[in-house]
Amino acid sequence: MTQSNIVRRKDFAGGGITADEKSKMDEHSKLWISRAMRTTKIDPEKITPAIESLYEVSGLKKPRVIIVPSPAVMAFAYGFSSAILYKCKNGGFSGDAATRAATRAATYAATDAATGAATGAATGLKNWPYELAMSFAGNHNDALFMLECSKRWWNSYQGGNMWAAYDCYLSACRDVLGLELSVHGKYAAWEQCAIEGGFRVMHEDFCIVSDFPSILKVDEQNRPHCIDGPSHQWRDGWSLYHVHGVRLNDNQRHIVLDPASITIDEIESEENAEIRRVMMEQYGYERYIADCNATIVDSCAIDHAIIGLRDAKLLVKEVEDDEPIVFVDLLNSTPEPDGTVKRYLMRVDPNAYNGDAKRYCQAAAASTWRDSIDGVLTFKKWQDYCPVFES
Repeated sequence: MTQSNIVRRKDFAGGGITADEKSKMDEHSKLWISRAMRTTKIDPEKITPAIESLYEVSGLKKPRVIIVPSPAVMAFAYGFSSAILYKCKNGGFSGDAATRAATRAATYAATDAATGAATGAATGLKNWPYELAMSFAGNHNDALFMLECSKRWWNSYQGGNMWAAYDCYLSACRDVLGLELSVHGKYAAWEQCAIEGGFRVMHEDFCIVSDFPSILKVDEQNRPHCIDGPSHQWRDGWSLYHVHGVRLNDNQRHIVLDPASITIDEIESEENAEIRRVMMEQYGYERYIADCNATIVDSCAIDHAIIGLRDAKLLVKEVEDDEPIVFVDLLNSTPEPDGTVKRYLMRVDPNAYNGDAKRYCQAAAASTWRDSIDGVLTFKKWQDYCPVFES
C-alpha cells in the first residue's frame, strides 16, 4: 500500500496506516492492555461520576452507583435488587417483607452478597446463595425468584475494563488516526467507565460495578494462566482458574491447587480435550502411561507425512468385562503464538473402522472426525484420512 492511498479526514480514515501510526498504535495497545490488567483498587470518586455521565448521555435518570468487591457479588446483588424492586412495584413480597425489602434493595443486597460470596468461596458451601436470598425474601417462592433473576445478570452487563480490546480499537481511530466524530462526546462517558471500573450491570434505578481483581496472572501471550493457584482473585476471595487460557470450573480447581489428587479415572472420563490435556500435563505423561496400565499398540515416526500424526501413539487399556479404553496421542498441527506445539490425548471409539481404530494411529485419528449432528464417520475408509493442509 503506497503512502498516496492513505486518506485522513476528521470524518474518514482509510487506505492503511503509516509507519508512525503503527508505532503509535503499538503504544496505544499497551496502554489498554495495562488497563485490562489493572489490579489496583477501584476509586469511587472516579467511577461514580463516570457511571452517572453514562446514564445521562443515554437519556436515563441519575442512578444509585454501588461498588461491590467482585463479579460474583455483582451478579447476586443485581439479581436480588432487581427482583426486590420489581416485587415492590408489582404488589410486593408476601407478609411484611415488602417494607424491609424496599429499604434493603441494592445497597444492602450488595453488602450481604459480598459476605455470602466470600464465605462460599472460602468454604465451598453450596447452599449459601439460597440462604442469602431467603434472608431478603422471607419465603421459598420469593427466594427462588431472586435466584432466577441472579442467573440472568448477563442480560444487563457491560464489560468495563474487561472489554479493553473494543475500546482500544475505538479510541485508536480517534487518538491515532485523527477521527473527530460527533459521537465521541457521548463515547467519552463509556470510555471513562472502561478505564475506571470493571464489570457492571445496568438497571434503570441503580448500577452495580465490580472492583478490579487483586490478582491477575497471564502467560506470555496474555492468556489467563496460573499453574499453582487462581489466575484471577478478587478482594472477597472469589477466584477464577485458568491454565494457558483454558478455564477450569469450581470442581476442577484441584487440577492446579492439588495436582497430586488427579486420578486416572478422572483423566479418562473427561470429555473436554483441552481440560484433559491440562490434566495430563499436571499428572505427567510418562506417569500416566505407567499408572494406567495402557499398552502402546502403534506409533508413528517423528517425520510422518501427516503433521498431527508425528510421534503419535495409540494407547489401549484393557478393561475386564468391558470394551477397552483407547486413546490416541496427537500433535496439534497449529503452533502456539510462541512457536511451541501442544499434544492432545483423544478418546477413541475402539469399534470404529471394524476395530482398526484400536490398532492403528491413523485409523484412530480418522475416527475422531464425525458429522456434528448424527455422529457418522467423516471418512468412509480410514486410509482416506490424509489431509494436504492442517490447521
